[in-house]
Amino acid sequence: MKHTIENARVLLTGASSGIGRQLALQLGAKGAKLVLNARRVELLESLRQEIGKPERVVLVPGDITLEETRQKLINHTLETFGGLDILINNAGGAATGLFEGNTPERLRKVLDLNLISLVEMTRLAIPLLKREKQTIPATTAPMIVNLSSVVGIRGVTHYSEYCAAKFAVRGFSESIRTELYRYGIDVLVVCPGSTDTEFFTRYLENTGEPTWPHHSRVSAEYVARKIVQAIERGKHEIIPFFLGKVLRFLDYHCPRFLDQAMVWYSK
Repeated sequence: MKHTIENARVLLTGASSGIGRQLALQLGAKGAKLVLNARRVELLESLRQEIGKPERVVLVPGDITLEETRQKLINHTLETFGGLDILINNAGGAATGLFEGNTPERLRKVLDLNLISLVEMTRLAIPLLKREKQTIPATTAPMIVNLSSVVGIRGVTHYSEYCAAKFAVRGFSESIRTELYRYGIDVLVVCPGSTDTEFFTRYLENTGEPTWPHHSRVSAEYVARKIVQAIERGKHEIIPFFLGKVLRFLDYHCPRFLDQAMVWYSK
């Protein structure tokens, strides 16, 4: 089903930079009411100023991996806007390096940020999306948007924990899409590829990187625009990266070829 952005109440995590920041700007320009979360308060403040509609933007800074932060987001959304229409689980980050040298602590950190916080944020949001607690009527159908990755479609070398988390995000999203259908709640999975953001400079941990062949990255603005369009059109999954679509095609038709390529780049 299609979704209207104007006056939609949107809760967005990971809003301070990259795709999240561009999503906030584009959704704000279309008239959405925004509850924005990230850890860097100063970047959230500058984002609210850039959006230019402070009365329609609520900032809830904090670590999304903490239960108290997630509950605070739900409370502020309900208290300020009387309900929730669209949840966008965008917060995430990778660790890179060959698996055999990594630690259990690193695995927990990657899963906490990319999977556990997303699942638990969704759990808290479902009653609002079902309209059980809202105090102000909705203007659009409810939706959950979960950020996965092209490496949640095909695993790649040096990103084992991150791939595992993003595969799980896709599986979780597909599962709840069928469960929440009865309530009219859509679930969109977004699988970005190489995007020009802080992703490649703010790793959770970096013990080694593959030497990929040179390829162009898409802009965060482009990815955000594709996400907004997918929300409006009620899509279920998008890959806003041409080479990501190529990767999925090759994984389906030539999996051994990709395995050999990953062997080469794991050296």
